[in-house]
Amino acid sequence: MLKYQMKEMSLLSQLPQITSKKGWPWDEEVVLNNYDSKQHWPKISIVTPSYNQGNYIEETIRSILLQNYPNLEYIIIDGGSTDDTVQIIKKYERWITFWVSEKDKGQANAINKGIEKCTGDIFNWINSDDYLSPKALVNIAGAFVKGRTVAGSVFNFYDDNPDFKDIIKNKDLSIDKFLSLKDTFHQPGIWCDLDNIKATGKFSESSSYYFDRIFFSSYFLQFNEVMYIDDILVHFRYHENSKTLVIRDSKADELIDHYMLLLKNPMFKTNRKQLLRGLNYQLLPEKHISNWEYENAHKKLKSRLSSYFALMIKNPGLLISRHFFTKFKRSVLYNLT
Repeated sequence: MLKYQMKEMSLLSQLPQITSKKGWPWDEEVVLNNYDSKQHWPKISIVTPSYNQGNYIEETIRSILLQNYPNLEYIIIDGGSTDDTVQIIKKYERWITFWVSEKDKGQANAINKGIEKCTGDIFNWINSDDYLSPKALVNIAGAFVKGRTVAGSVFNFYDDNPDFKDIIKNKDLSIDKFLSLKDTFHQPGIWCDLDNIKATGKFSESSSYYFDRIFFSSYFLQFNEVMYIDDILVHFRYHENSKTLVIRDSKADELIDHYMLLLKNPMFKTNRKQLLRGLNYQLLPEKHISNWEYENAHKKLKSRLSSYFALMIKNPGLLISRHFFTKFKRSVLYNLT
């Protein structure tokens, strides 16, 4: 629980004032009467892993604190940032349950360290360049049932491209569809029972990008009850240094190697068909698209179009890959790599 839990007074007037910015979460907050419907709210534990995100982390922190959630445990694990991240964290440390800035072994390691500090009922991590939507926590807690996962929507956006708006609604998170890659999975919208997280184990620290999907392969095998809600819970930021853009396709082999291991794992014996489908209809085709993107994504539109359709003609199986159409929108039409 927060060191200073404000029962009668909202936080906006107490937090550092940012007069140069307007709107959520700068001069707006979730009003306290949203929590009048219950006397006891489940404790929500949020971990923010961070490294050199001084441009964004203040928005992340404020979006979490200004939920005014009455039973919040907020933990920041910083990897020894050399920008102004630590100075920003210190501005808000009165309202942060625990924080540390020290060298770590990457994002998954930071999340694992944070989970060790967590004592709540509900868990998720929010990266230091993303932020919660207004009323996100009241919506999550209102839907939460012990032992189940709450899955909501995520709003993807680019700071420098306001025309790009992409709302991802998590759905079809059964283990069969998850392994077949027929699901829609966007981690910031997945809020879990902390006991289930701890029972599943640790996030793979040898994975630099796909550690979330690797972890949830085991999680959804054991804990398959999901409560779907329509609310947008998190705003997910794309920018030039965004990990999602920088390394996603360069690390695709992480997930391919993971699937190869699962095919040999007795726990996934009955899921062999789904694993093979995920490999043959998405993961392996993605490698072709990744190679195309490396060679063509920064060329002019006409060249991108012609080369992408040439790739399709050469590899018609790509048409059944959802990634083909995602990349057509993002890398061919918008050139947002």
